[in-house]
Amino acid sequence: MANKIFILLGPTGSGKSNLSLKLSKDFPFEIINADLYSIYKGLNIGTAKPSRQDLKTTKHYLIDTLEPDMQYNVSQFCSDVTQSLNCIITNQKIPLIVGGSMMYVYQLLNGLSHEYNLSLSDREVIKFIQCKYSNSDLYHALKSDSSIPMEKININDSYRIEKLLERLITNSSNRRKHNGFNNDNNIEIILLFINVIDRDHLKQNILSRTRYMIRSGLITEVENLKDKYMLTKDNQSMKAIGYKETLDYLDCRTDIDELIRLISIATQQLAKRQMTWRNKFKIDYFVDYPSYKYNLLYDFIANSLT
Repeated sequence: MANKIFILLGPTGSGKSNLSLKLSKDFPFEIINADLYSIYKGLNIGTAKPSRQDLKTTKHYLIDTLEPDMQYNVSQFCSDVTQSLNCIITNQKIPLIVGGSMMYVYQLLNGLSHEYNLSLSDREVIKFIQCKYSNSDLYHALKSDSSIPMEKININDSYRIEKLLERLITNSSNRRKHNGFNNDNNIEIILLFINVIDRDHLKQNILSRTRYMIRSGLITEVENLKDKYMLTKDNQSMKAIGYKETLDYLDCRTDIDELIRLISIATQQLAKRQMTWRNKFKIDYFVDYPSYKYNLLYDFIANSLT
């Protein structure tokens, strides 16, 4: 019998975390985080990470696993999720993958052309290179070698530059393929997607949430992370919405009202991009936002488990 895996996707600000926690009280779910920036330690307020109490009540995976000065990529994500699934199934629980990093989940389901099983020393070398040189430096250095294919890589495309470094540094014998869960006959995917019916409501919720984050200490959080880890906007963790804007605020490039406006607009733009991903997934059940009709969702999941 195939192992059933539930996935809950949706735009930022649509209440994925709260809904997943509610579901975990009614069903034997353990949650795998699929929000890139919640993986980082210390990025709490700006990522709307579940509270410490929620993390104690419901088992979560891939939250607070990386230091903020570390890099992460989709290959590592696919490997980490696979390991988490094995743990959950061993615990005789049901995996619930929750998040908004759509590209990561898409690759998880549909596979990667290659996955690099980097050794610890390989990762340290890549980390050293990225800390020492900017994306621009790396781009021009790689482009100077005519044997390296750079035609499809933009100078600001940090993800592709990192993947190219992995390919150049990793021993070819360590390369392996992630085929994607959709191609695994031992896995049955049940995909839930939060469909935004009232976009104005989501827009207002994002603005309210942004103001709440500022009141809750986002600026202090970013300042402490910046000082402790010597972070800049070149660090992957600081590319998160709310963090890159706050770094500009700390550099006196904006005032508090402008900070709130910029974070809110960037979050709305992200939510819009996330909603377009629904056409790329095979969705089994749409959860309407803001009215979840929880009883109908409950019945669908209960029937899916029989």
